[in-house]
Amino acid sequence: MTSSAPRGYSLPQAWGNQPRSNPDWVGLPEVMTLMQFDGPVGLADDERLFRRCRVKAGQTVFDSGQSFDGLYVVRLGALKSVVTHDDGAEHVLSFAMKGDLLGTEGVCANRYRTEAVALTDSEVIRLPASELFSPGRASNDIERMAYWAISRELVKEQMSYTLTHAVRSDVRVARFLLLQSDCFAAIGCSPRRLTLPMTRRDIGNYLNITLETVSRALSALHQLGVIDVSHREVVINSHEALRAYEG
Repeated sequence: MTSSAPRGYSLPQAWGNQPRSNPDWVGLPEVMTLMQFDGPVGLADDERLFRRCRVKAGQTVFDSGQSFDGLYVVRLGALKSVVTHDDGAEHVLSFAMKGDLLGTEGVCANRYRTEAVALTDSEVIRLPASELFSPGRASNDIERMAYWAISRELVKEQMSYTLTHAVRSDVRVARFLLLQSDCFAAIGCSPRRLTLPMTRRDIGNYLNITLETVSRALSALHQLGVIDVSHREVVINSHEALRAYEG
């Protein structure tokens, strides 16, 4: 992909001085709210606007190898970050929902190392690289917010490592459901009733286990009464039992 926008979408050349009534542009306060960042913002930065881009399920926000053009904040929907190995095998590195940040790995090499794929129809907000890291940047407040968000993503990666290296495969699935419960709660949704946006194959790929193992683990938890599951719909009957599950 050669465009700096999601496939099928064309970004404008200018990123500022857009009318606030235009629904395709959002202000910095909304970006801060999405990321739950409560740091200070100067009056000039309060007037900055950023483009909101729509991404259909299956489309990419950016591709591996594409030049880094900025960070993306998820406004709506769900996405996955994946890396494809030389043999064509795909590995899911993370899942992103409302308020999460995409593209952080592109900062160091000025090139994206992963592919961000929409699992559902989604919306993202781009924070242009020129606003974040260029020598002539006009805002330290936006840069501070970006560094804060990148640090938060590193913490999530550390948690993910612990999750995907649990001793038993079925325990990984139980911990994954708890993680998703926390993610749903963080965006104001029910932590008990989950509509998982990812497939069981995606879950297995993320947890380094097979699709069949994911299905068996979900069935075992269902039979124990810890959860109710139907396709992608999961109801957690007992968070305590899920935390205590050891397979």
